[in-house]
Amino acid sequence: MRKNNIHRNRYSFAGRAAVCYFLVLFLLLSCILRVAVIDTKGYDKVCAQQNEYKIKVNRIRGTIYDCNMLPLTNNKKSIMAIVSPTPRALMAISGELDGKEKENLMKQLRNNKPVVTEVSKEIDCEGIATAYAYKTTGSSESCHVVGYLDNTGHGAVGLEAAYDSILYSDDYLYAVYEADGKGNMLLGSQPRFENSSAALTNGVVSTIDINMQNAVCEAAGRFIKKGAVVVAEAQTGEIKVILSFPRFDTSNISTYLDDVDSPFLNRALAAYNVGSVFKSCVAAAGIKKRVEGYKCNCTGSTYIADRYFKCHKSDGHGTVDLRQALAFSCNCFFYGFASEIGGEEIYKQARVLEFGAAVRIADNIKTSSGNLPDVNTLSNPAHLANFSIGQGELTASPVSLLPLYMSIANKGEYYIPSLVKKTIKDGKEIKYNKGYPTVAMSEETAEMLKTYLADVITEGTASSAAPKTVTAAGKTATAQTGKTGENGEKINNSWFCGFFPADKPQYVAVLLSEGGNSSDTTAAFAEIADIIAQMS
Repeated sequence: MRKNNIHRNRYSFAGRAAVCYFLVLFLLLSCILRVAVIDTKGYDKVCAQQNEYKIKVNRIRGTIYDCNMLPLTNNKKSIMAIVSPTPRALMAISGELDGKEKENLMKQLRNNKPVVTEVSKEIDCEGIATAYAYKTTGSSESCHVVGYLDNTGHGAVGLEAAYDSILYSDDYLYAVYEADGKGNMLLGSQPRFENSSAALTNGVVSTIDINMQNAVCEAAGRFIKKGAVVVAEAQTGEIKVILSFPRFDTSNISTYLDDVDSPFLNRALAAYNVGSVFKSCVAAAGIKKRVEGYKCNCTGSTYIADRYFKCHKSDGHGTVDLRQALAFSCNCFFYGFASEIGGEEIYKQARVLEFGAAVRIADNIKTSSGNLPDVNTLSNPAHLANFSIGQGELTASPVSLLPLYMSIANKGEYYIPSLVKKTIKDGKEIKYNKGYPTVAMSEETAEMLKTYLADVITEGTASSAAPKTVTAAGKTATAQTGKTGENGEKINNSWFCGFFPADKPQYVAVLLSEGGNSSDTTAAFAEIADIIAQMS
């Protein structure tokens, strides 16, 4: 009896062990099956990749646009031929390439892999596939503002560099061929093309009007060899034209590396001695302090401290008021006028107009801060006299002079000049924040100065700045640099700052001719105003 129980217990234990064994085996197989099912997609992907051969056709980069959505980059639609290493394809492509291009292509095809080359037209031949790619043509008119790329495909200068985080992409347009198990391309197969559409939609919309930019560049280039031209909307501060001379070809950078005229320098953002165009700022400070009734008998020089300060008219202007002093750019008037106002008041007016500050016109793009003399130095009569006519330590960039003349043109207030309207990233648009307008002077002061500056063209020193089709107002300057040329002659910078039409200004323009004459900038302004008036 006991023996039978022992046998039954043994059989019961063996049965339970068998059940447990099969249960564990079932669970293990289930896990293996589940892992296999989960990894199927990854395995299929790997298998697919092993059966493909990819070749890069063209790097994809976002686009920089003008204000009308015309592309400033990616503005050339190129035909790219992907040539298979077959005799028939070689025969067909040979007639489309010159000797050097053909030689290079032949060398690459010896590797028995497809080769990409740009062609002028589509080629209908077995073994040659074509795709369209967008490239950037080297535009010298926009070289400084748009910029160019370095050898890694990143932006080096200009908007290309400032917005590289939006424009740059690791993606390429690919030609994808079928391949064997070893990854070798199957001869005779036609490729499909693939790319990332997201990268193509990224971009930067600038404030530049490319048609206006090109037309102004052609006109100004006849007068200005080294210098800058900036044109902005008076009410918005949006920059429509920004040029620096000399220009360069962005597709051939190396040829300009040793150029003594420094074509890579963006003179629109660099600081220079400003001269008499600063007198408008002094005038605004004087009107605010209510000393606009001041008059001066100009005899050609004024004795200040221990020396004589000269007027540009050696025999003097006679008795002049503020209106006449601006029209004829009388230095002696402004020496005395500044003394009546006081250096601190002129300094405050200059500060609110961005003198001495780096002006940000786009993300990561600023002007030189230039130099605004310390207010304490202006207690010295000699320093104040130089400051009153824009000489001495005062320097500013062409863009930095926009706020002064925009304020006069726009009822006393201005926006910080801007170069970008919006950015587009992954389908999301972000408007550029140009801030709020700054009130720099009263509307009455602005209206008074607007009238006075119109006299500069109609009656004063800038008659050659008068456009033919539109009225205008502005101020000339011949700024001393303290430099001399090879023959010992003094080198001066010529300026013209103005706006048009004179009564209801739409545009403000600042022109600089480095080492040039006043006739350069006034004549260029007249043509520019006519061109833009006809285009608007």
